[in-house]
Amino acid sequence: MSEDSLYLNITAPKDAENLPVMVWFHGGAFAILSANSQQYNNPDGLTEKGVVLVTVNHRLGPFGYIAHPLLTAESGYGGSGNYGQMDLVMALEWVRDNIAAFGGNPSNVTLFGQSGGGGKTYSLMNSPQATGLFHKAIVQSGVAPMDEEGGPEVSLAASEAVGEAMFARAGVSTLEAARALPWNELIRSEQQNKIPREIYRPNSDNYYQPNTYYQNVVNGMPSDVPLMSGVTSGDYTTIRAALPIWLEQRCAQYQSEQFIYKFSRVPPGWSAMGLASCHGCELPYLFNYPAAMVQNYLLGLVLTPEGKRPPIGDLNNNGVSGSQGDAADVFTSMQYGATDVAIADQTMTMWTNFAKTGNPSSAGFDWPAYTLANDTFVEIGPEGDATVETGLADAIK
Repeated sequence: MSEDSLYLNITAPKDAENLPVMVWFHGGAFAILSANSQQYNNPDGLTEKGVVLVTVNHRLGPFGYIAHPLLTAESGYGGSGNYGQMDLVMALEWVRDNIAAFGGNPSNVTLFGQSGGGGKTYSLMNSPQATGLFHKAIVQSGVAPMDEEGGPEVSLAASEAVGEAMFARAGVSTLEAARALPWNELIRSEQQNKIPREIYRPNSDNYYQPNTYYQNVVNGMPSDVPLMSGVTSGDYTTIRAALPIWLEQRCAQYQSEQFIYKFSRVPPGWSAMGLASCHGCELPYLFNYPAAMVQNYLLGLVLTPEGKRPPIGDLNNNGVSGSQGDAADVFTSMQYGATDVAIADQTMTMWTNFAKTGNPSSAGFDWPAYTLANDTFVEIGPEGDATVETGLADAIK
C-alpha cells in the first residue's frame, strides 16, 4: 500500500521458449483494482494456448495521474501527470530486457486490457516512449470519441485544474507539503468529497504524450500496430456508442489491420433472467476463470436492462442469499456449462492467435479485418460459435 507498486506477475508454460508475450493491464478507471487478482493469473488459462502472460501493477489514481502547475514547473519539460503510464513503459522495458529468461519472445509482445486497462493500452499506442516495446494491441471496452479541444486526455490545463482541486481538498499549497502527507490522507480527502475515480487519466503532457490522440490520428500513431477492439452486448451505453465513432475517426489514417468484436455470451441461468453480457463479462471467458463472474456481480457490474442488480435467492439454503453476497449462490445461478467452457476455449484461442500472428483467425474460422467499407465484425456468442456480422453501430446499440 504505497507508491512502491511497480511489480509484474509472470506465468509461463513449462519449458517455454521464444513464445509470444501477452501483457495485461487491469481495469478500474486508472484508479482502482489490481493485477494480482487470481482470475488474471490463472495458470489454466491463456498460457495453456502457448503464450507467456505478464500482468502489471503500477501507480493509480492521484499517485499515477496527478498533474499540477507546480509539478509542471518542476518537470523540466513543461508538463506533468502520466506517471502511472510511465510505470507501464518501464514495465515494457523490463519485458524487453528480461522476458526471454521466462521463455518469452521480446520481439512479439501484445498489450491487452479492459476498461481502464484498455485505456492504458491505447494511451501507450499514443506515446513515443512506448514505440517498439510492443507489436500488437487489444483494447477491450476502453474507447472514447477523440475530442480535438476538450477533456483531460487532451488538455494539460484541464488535468492541472484537477490537481489544483486535489491540493485544495487536502489543504496543501506546496509540493513539499503534499509529499509530506501520508498517502491515505489524500485518498480520504477524495472519498470525503465524493470525487469520482474517473477524474484521473492520461493527458497531453509534452513528454510521455506530446500530442493529443486526435493529433496522432491526423499525423500518424506512434505505434500503428495490428489492433483488436470491441465491447460486450450489455456494456456501458457510452462505450458502445463510442466504438463506431472512434473507428470512423481512425480508419482513414490507420495503416495496420483492425479486428472488431461484440461479446454476447451470457451463462444460461443469467440469460433466462434477461441479462446481457456486462462490462467486464468477457473476462471470465478470456482467462478461463468462471468464478470471476461472481466478482462482477458483487462489484455491481451485472445489471438488468433497468440498471438494477438482479436478485439471486438462497439457492443452497444456508440462510444467506446471493443478493446478500453469498458467492456460492451467485455461481450456481449462472448455470455455467459445457457451452460456456467451449466459448472460453474459443475466446482464448482467438486472443492468443492474434498475439501469435496479428490475426485472430484460426484454421476453422476466418475473422475479416474491419474497414469502414465492409463494416464487418465478429460476434462471440450468444449461443455458441462466433459468427461474422456486418452493421456494427446497429448491432451494439
